[in-house]
Amino acid sequence: MRRAQGATALVEFALAWPVALLIVLATVEAAVWAAEAYTVRAASLAGARAGSVAGGGAAVASRVALQALSAGLMGVAPAAWCPGGRSAPPPVWVCAIDLGDAVEVEVGGVAPALVPLAPGMGGLPLHARVVVPKEQFTP
Repeated sequence: MRRAQGATALVEFALAWPVALLIVLATVEAAVWAAEAYTVRAASLAGARAGSVAGGGAAVASRVALQALSAGLMGVAPAAWCPGGRSAPPPVWVCAIDLGDAVEVEVGGVAPALVPLAPGMGGLPLHARVVVPKEQFTP
């Protein structure tokens, strides 16, 4: 009787272990994705704020957003690129546009997944778009 119980326990362990491991890996991946999504949102907001102050503009906004992204993303290098561009998009891109009375910063792309859970999955999608009105100083 004891031998049958040991074999049953081994089979149960063999069936339960991959499911438990998948749950742990999915939880870690979700936490990393949430952190990177927050980084993208914070970088786009920082860039738009920097571009909206007096003397700022799209170039300043792009530089600030790229600097913030470089410090926060792992495994990918962001680059300046706008949708509709002639070249292929980089993995993570920043597009800053001066709208005249506001500055728009859009960040998008795909961050690499730590654990590729599905074949053909390119990574974790990232996107944020922020429009901040330019500061107006009146004497």
